Amino acid sequence: MAGANKLKLWLLTDGAPGHWSQSQGIADALAQAYEVEILRVMLKVRSSLWKRLGRLCLPWIRNPAFWLARVYDLKLPVGQPDLIISSGANTLLANALLARQRQAPNTYSGTLKGYDASAYRVIFTVVGLGVPNNCVLPLPPVPADIFNVPALTTGAEPLVAVLVGGDGAGYEFREADWQAMAAWLNALAAERGARLLLTTSRRTGVDAERLLKAALPADVLAQAVWWSEAPQPVVRDFLSRASCVVVTEESLTMVAESIYARRQVYTLMPRSAAPNDNDGRALAAYAEAGLIQRIPLEQPIQAIPGGPELASGFPDVPQLIRSALESYLAGKQVS
Repeated sequence: MAGANKLKLWLLTDGAPGHWSQSQGIADALAQAYEVEILRVMLKVRSSLWKRLGRLCLPWIRNPAFWLARVYDLKLPVGQPDLIISSGANTLLANALLARQRQAPNTYSGTLKGYDASAYRVIFTVVGLGVPNNCVLPLPPVPADIFNVPALTTGAEPLVAVLVGGDGAGYEFREADWQAMAAWLNALAAERGARLLLTTSRRTGVDAERLLKAALPADVLAQAVWWSEAPQPVVRDFLSRASCVVVTEESLTMVAESIYARRQVYTLMPRSAAPNDNDGRALAAYAEAGLIQRIPLEQPIQAIPGGPELASGFPDVPQLIRSALESYLAGKQVS
């Protein structure tokens, strides 16, 4: 264990940025009240078959080291964790096995994909799972630099942050969707007298970027990051500079990060949009709470909907995270 004034956190990651964002968000929430040491534990699934067997056998596994070696390539840090944290389906089994092996508390952010809920001390979700150790948050965890996006500078040039994803999570963007997206962005910029801070992502693809480049005039783009050409981590910067945000809604992580900016948020839906039950319920809840406005790209452009910025009464997600975990970290609080 770490000393009385330090909390040693093992953050398991499969390398997916969205999963790491949620794990880092939990760690950053704890860092507001504890002195923390964060150790990143990279893992890669060695055998999908053994992982599936491990999920089924998890309640009866008595030799975690054997299963960890069968399922994963990973190198563990030296010492004993005070808390194991992860997000992403590939980390679920490792999280449970390491907690059992090290006799350490553990937490997971996301749905359980059929894993036994009792293998985790606290499970964070935005849609209730119906199990007693589930802490339902109004928004998923995000890193501190996302949660603490600064207020918009008064008198600044009107800018719109545009976070573009692509196919995945039940969404498929076709050529007509990219063209409709560009037309909608042009209409929004004209109505607001604003320019765009646009970034694509690893999911967007070269063809989609080519279509967007052709349809968005250069004078509408204040700054553009084309991921296939020169990827840059600009999301926090764009969110801090923009008065509103447009984001494709296949990524709940990008949607949540946009909401945390406390700006007006539009989410764009392609014609082929079939989110799973959890994602669909989360997006519906965000819309009902007035946190997002969902824009179907299949509909003709009408008047751009307006709405207030979310400057006050914003949920204190880090405090909710700390409250859910504090009973497992007794004696470690330092501030």
